[in-house]
Amino acid sequence: MEYFVSKTPLYISVKNAILKAIQSGEFDKNSQLPPEKVLAEKFSVSRSTIRSALQSLEDDTVITKQQGVGTFLTHENFLLKMRIDKVKGFYQLIKDIGYEPCIKDESISKTAATEKISKILKTPSKEDFWLLKRTLAGDGEPVILVFEYIPGRNLIDVPKPGNIPKSIFEFADRFCPERIEYSVSEIIPSVASPLTSKALCLPKNTPILKLEEIHFNKKNQPIIFSDVYVNDKHIRFKVVRTRSRE
Repeated sequence: MEYFVSKTPLYISVKNAILKAIQSGEFDKNSQLPPEKVLAEKFSVSRSTIRSALQSLEDDTVITKQQGVGTFLTHENFLLKMRIDKVKGFYQLIKDIGYEPCIKDESISKTAATEKISKILKTPSKEDFWLLKRTLAGDGEPVILVFEYIPGRNLIDVPKPGNIPKSIFEFADRFCPERIEYSVSEIIPSVASPLTSKALCLPKNTPILKLEEIHFNKKNQPIIFSDVYVNDKHIRFKVVRTRSRE
């Protein structure tokens, strides 16, 4: 007999359930959430699990806690759904905002890097690269198209189809000599090309967001470059700026 064991922590599942409840309008925006005891009964979990879920939502600035008053939804933060200041793969980010993620299409093949990418990753112009291409969906709709460019020297082994990790961070952990310690992203307004239009099911020249990400090792050396195209009809990014504690 085979058994399936979910690797998703319970508090994350509860967090996603709360996000869906907010998204459906069950909790009106800018209103107060029910007390922990009520939420625990609603989702049939312990209060400690609810606290962990709420803490994660507070970290994402979806909610704010007022001591002795209650827990409230923050203004517009739920509409600005996806934080990219935390090192997570896009698959997990889609899951964290309440959508059911899946990979609709993926492939890995050899390619020639452009002069721009060779310069960014500081590689010889004729060095072979591997291109990891994938289309990610949320609730069945394609929302993110990703091209990951990996220099041949930074690849220990080539994964077989069906054995490709869901995120570039897991990919580097398993198939590259060095892990990704941090990434730098630049957000660029763009329009859908014929390729991105087909992958994301969009009319040509639809405005979309493009992210150019450079992934670094612990020596601050660039090791992987990502071109990311996002259908911002479904996915919105936000950047949270906090004041330093002095």
